[in-house]
Amino acid sequence: MTSLSSPRPDRSRSRLRILAYHAVADLRGDPVLSEYGVPPELFAAQLDDLAAHGWEFVDLDAVLAWLSGEGALPRRAVLVSFDDAYTDLLSTALPLLGERGIPAVVFAIAGHLGGANDWDHHKGAASLRLLAAADLPALAAAGVEVGAHTVNHRPLPEVPAAELAGEIAECAALLEAAGVPRPRAFSYPYGRWSPAVRAAVEEAGYAVAFTTAWGEPRPGGDLLTVPRVEVHASDSPPKLRRKLALAGWPGLPRDGLLALSGVRLDPSSQ
Repeated sequence: MTSLSSPRPDRSRSRLRILAYHAVADLRGDPVLSEYGVPPELFAAQLDDLAAHGWEFVDLDAVLAWLSGEGALPRRAVLVSFDDAYTDLLSTALPLLGERGIPAVVFAIAGHLGGANDWDHHKGAASLRLLAAADLPALAAAGVEVGAHTVNHRPLPEVPAAELAGEIAECAALLEAAGVPRPRAFSYPYGRWSPAVRAAVEEAGYAVAFTTAWGEPRPGGDLLTVPRVEVHASDSPPKLRRKLALAGWPGLPRDGLLALSGVRLDPSSQ
């Protein structure tokens, strides 16, 4: 317990970045997913480079406490997250995280457990397997918190109002039935949300929800629209560090500097 004479932590001096990964696999050659598969050796190099440059990895408990104004973070703090819950998270990423003592959060699609990325197939993407319900408790036991990513990975602003609550709330119930704690964290598919979508996430009882928008998470901000930094296959360790450094900058200066650094700002459009 902090004594009354102890200085209060200066939360304004902390910088938080939340990394958004997808697959940890070499997907070069895929017309859709090539940038969204970070090869294992690059994944490890990114983690090691961030640690070598003073970034410290934290868990969701620490992030929530800090964002709520109730806790402190290191000067440079990073939370690792994964969307979709591909099988390579368990087979490939988890050992690399475990070797380094790094916690993480994964956002699973409750209606596709044990299935594949059907939402990408119409674009010509390869079929990638997703973790089964039986795999999720092993992740949770190894320090990877399981969050929610809807039931069917639909772009939520386009979901009819009558179906929105089920897409969001039922996801938590299905994941809890798989044997993990009821999810308190949510990730918007494609990073897309609207005021109505945000309201449905709040009504479903999630403590925090993440977008893929650029920005700098800060205490006192909206816990249901927390920004993340997407990580891509073209992000060398120096490029990823540059993305983290500039994440909180205004759009035009940020994008200009990142482009000069060779960072692909929107790989899905290329």
